[in-house]
Amino acid sequence: MMMNKITLRWTLIVLAIAAPLLYAWYIHYQRNHFSCEAHVTVVDDNYLLDVMMDYSFMNGEGSYATSGEYTQKGQPPVEVSNKIAFNYWREAGDIIMVSSDTSGRPKRNEAFRLDVPDFFRLRDRGLKVQITPANASSYFIIYRNAPVIYCAKE
Repeated sequence: MMMNKITLRWTLIVLAIAAPLLYAWYIHYQRNHFSCEAHVTVVDDNYLLDVMMDYSFMNGEGSYATSGEYTQKGQPPVEVSNKIAFNYWREAGDIIMVSSDTSGRPKRNEAFRLDVPDFFRLRDRGLKVQITPANASSYFIIYRNAPVIYCAKE
């Protein structure tokens, strides 16, 4: 009986030590291993851009894929898509992403591309964002201190 009490005490002590360590590891793992999806619609005087964006972050390497439609005023919709591989790291609360591979130069010169950061179009270009949890199942992607994308976990 005495041996059972000692074993139980040591088991509880080990669990009390291990539980916070496991939780800390889980939080750290989630910060560097996640993916999310966003539906973005940009309305301008001259065009409408409606796309689905997929972001994936896996321990320093990431990917971005988008597909959707671009409609210029008075024109039929045109399919648009882009894929990017990038490396990323965290620095003072920010995520620095540097594109390592893109799907190439666009075949058309759509007006919206003038407003898109170089990171999404050219290789070896950087982008600094903040990604903060919005709730348990989504994130805000913040660019230049403004939330620009609401991204739901996949």
